[in-house]
Amino acid sequence: MHLRHLHLPGLTTYTRTAHIQSYLVSLHLAHKRSSAASNANSARSTPPAPTLLTFQTPPTYTTGRRDLNALSSEQIAHLRFDGQVEHHEALRGGQTTYHGPGQMTAYLICDLRTHNLTSRDYVRLLESSIITTLAYYSITGLRDEVNPGVWTADGRKIASVGVHLRRYISSHGIGLNVGNEVLPWFERIVMCGLPGKKATSFESQGIRGESVHDVAEVFAGKAAAGLTGVEGVVKVGEEELMDGDLGKR
Repeated sequence: MHLRHLHLPGLTTYTRTAHIQSYLVSLHLAHKRSSAASNANSARSTPPAPTLLTFQTPPTYTTGRRDLNALSSEQIAHLRFDGQVEHHEALRGGQTTYHGPGQMTAYLICDLRTHNLTSRDYVRLLESSIITTLAYYSITGLRDEVNPGVWTADGRKIASVGVHLRRYISSHGIGLNVGNEVLPWFERIVMCGLPGKKATSFESQGIRGESVHDVAEVFAGKAAAGLTGVEGVVKVGEEELMDGDLGKR
């Protein structure tokens, strides 16, 4: 089994990425239902392969479960910034965060049980994959045992983590800041509900000229290395995934 990696070029709307993600999750759930309904003596069908979706969005704020239905109309208007920014509610954990140009957003869709992961293991897998990606670029990444995500040695947050699980199928994932263009947008919110905390990026840490695409490829390799039963990464196109071809390769 390989980790399938779909990187969407350019800017992709949150709505489109949510649609792709929802479709991939539905394939995993359908497999679970068919497996449960089959006779115990029947041959088991091949489960869907894990899939990593990486992309950049136009300027977008997303609200996690902790902030759902908690924002006033004035706060939402502030986030939308006179129509310059999209705002969407999400099922992921956490509060309000930012996604946009210069940030690699990554959604990993997989069945935790296939890879012998607990929910805690899974979050640590994402954080470890970020930390080893940063190390590849000579940036030191650190965990905070209280607050999910990855921080740099100067106490700034370089990556957010927020996931959703349904019947052990994962969705949503991480936002890793590559370029400095993301930073002013974090100043408009209390980042992840942590007053006084600041964001940083590859560029702010002295690593300039790296593309989101290249960082996504490194991250895909690190994530695959942490998934039990996964032999490596294979790049796929959107049409292949949306045709429902998610078996082993």
